[in-house]
Amino acid sequence: MIQKTNIPIALFSMLQALPNTALWHRLEKEGRLLENLEGTGNQTSLMNFIPTRPIDEIAREYVAAFSAIYDPVNYLDRTFHHFKQMRIRPPRPTCRPSRINWVDLRALGTLAWRQGVVRKTRWKFWYYLVRLLQHNPQVIARFISAAAFIEHFMDYRQIVASEIESQLALHLEQHPRVINPIESTPEPVVAKTA
Repeated sequence: MIQKTNIPIALFSMLQALPNTALWHRLEKEGRLLENLEGTGNQTSLMNFIPTRPIDEIAREYVAAFSAIYDPVNYLDRTFHHFKQMRIRPPRPTCRPSRINWVDLRALGTLAWRQGVVRKTRWKFWYYLVRLLQHNPQVIARFISAAAFIEHFMDYRQIVASEIESQLALHLEQHPRVINPIESTPEPVVAKTA
């Protein structure tokens, strides 16, 4: 779904019951709040309450979604389509263009090497760069800057996965998943006769 929006950076996390909110009070009344876990809203935190679905399923779906959203190809696709559609007013004649320094050139070289040579984004990176230069050159600097964020998110999705997995293991150790006897009993197979 996020791919269709063309929003490069999407922030989301697991639902947290924040203190003194309606959700907090309802979960507290139902006895579903987990002790010593206040809601942080952090992307590396499990839920601080017992959900109605198995938490291990929710955690795995969350990690998979986070990983897919910040897959380098998916991210670059969204970033390109976002900036392709962006319209920027031309700069005023009195504005001087900013100077390029060695730090910026080095960062551009690193980005071009990683996304344009090393990674599976290599063909798309150059194709998108040329397309923007042809059709919307005023956004090139912004596109390159936004494309560079994937360098952070590639590492961060590993951090999210390992943090969620370690918290999940601890949670399941402290709160073993109880399987409803009805769910664990397989339905009898009825043989069909001709």
